[in-house]
Amino acid sequence: MTRTKQSTASRDKIISAATHLFLNSHDAGKVSIEDIARKARVSPTTIYNNFGGRKALVQGVVKKIIDDNIAQAKSIMAGSLPFPDKIQLILSDKNDMAGKMPEEILKKLVHMDDDVAALIQEIYQKEIQPMWQKLIADGKAQGYVDPSISEETAFIYLKIMRDGFNANAALFEPSKDKINLMMGLSRIMMYGFFKNDACPIPTRQNIQAKTGQRSN
Repeated sequence: MTRTKQSTASRDKIISAATHLFLNSHDAGKVSIEDIARKARVSPTTIYNNFGGRKALVQGVVKKIIDDNIAQAKSIMAGSLPFPDKIQLILSDKNDMAGKMPEEILKKLVHMDDDVAALIQEIYQKEIQPMWQKLIADGKAQGYVDPSISEETAFIYLKIMRDGFNANAALFEPSKDKINLMMGLSRIMMYGFFKNDACPIPTRQNIQAKTGQRSN
């Protein structure tokens, strides 16, 4: 294995270990570099050589969490479920992720420094925007999305929603009430103000019952 491949493998192992510890700790802020080194089976020096310190390591964890969430969304989109079921699962997984995310990571996303902001923008342009483009096209093909809505209109709407969430950082504070509020806002974003009986919305449980999936 070349030195470059060894370095990449080492970074991936460290980020995976840090992500696991952060997500499974009652207080991610108390997870030390030494804890992460033990989990990754490397020396603390290796972590400092690869990341320079905790700040860059947390940024790596942020990217991994987002990448994993995008991969899950792509897997849902590639399946054969109807459009409303796909939307519900994607939103449900997104809210589950927010509910499990440690406060340190949430703060990193909410109070974004320049490096994190640039990372989020890059991921949005390369991954999230094309994913939504395909999802909207699938919705039109299945008759769920109004075909008269142009792609430009849809993306302007999504940008307005994205900017609105970013401008209200308090929404992302880790609490059950805030998670429920985010779920409600996500529902309005996708379905408007229709009542369930006027615009039936599938639940995760109903989808899993139909497809034989198990809850995580």
